[in-house]
Amino acid sequence: MLIVREAIIEDAEFVRRVAHSAWRDTYAGLLQPETIETFLDNAYSTERLIRRIERHVFLVAEVDGVTVAFADAVLEPDRVRLVSIYAHPEHRREGAGTALLAELRARVPLVPIAADVLSGNLKGERFYEARGFKPRETLDTDLFGEAVTERRWWLAGRDSPPG
Repeated sequence: MLIVREAIIEDAEFVRRVAHSAWRDTYAGLLQPETIETFLDNAYSTERLIRRIERHVFLVAEVDGVTVAFADAVLEPDRVRLVSIYAHPEHRREGAGTALLAELRARVPLVPIAADVLSGNLKGERFYEARGFKPRETLDTDLFGEAVTERRWWLAGRDSPPG
């Protein structure tokens, strides 16, 4: 049975494992291997995850007590910034990501949600598009020395204008 709940500090190690598996699977061929590993070492260290769990809206999805997916969001004055949402590759397409997104939307129904997706990440684009997000602006940035382009996807809030 799938359960979505607020993450606790004790979830950090499980989230780290999901993130490492998901990132290596999702970004292989899109990013240099060194970029992937450097990002994981920085963004998903246990210490960093504990801080994120304490400060952000951080949700986990469990199946039979095992963490299979997570979502990390930051509430900003005019939007929710979905920092990350990942499912373990062995548990994709089982509804965990959709359930996490639904819980996030239930908590903040009035404001838009923004998520940045790396160019070429078709899995991510299909996920957001299927859930009503619309692609908008592109962002050029640097990820540990590697130039990357991302597209920002938006899901309107209940009080937001459509599209």
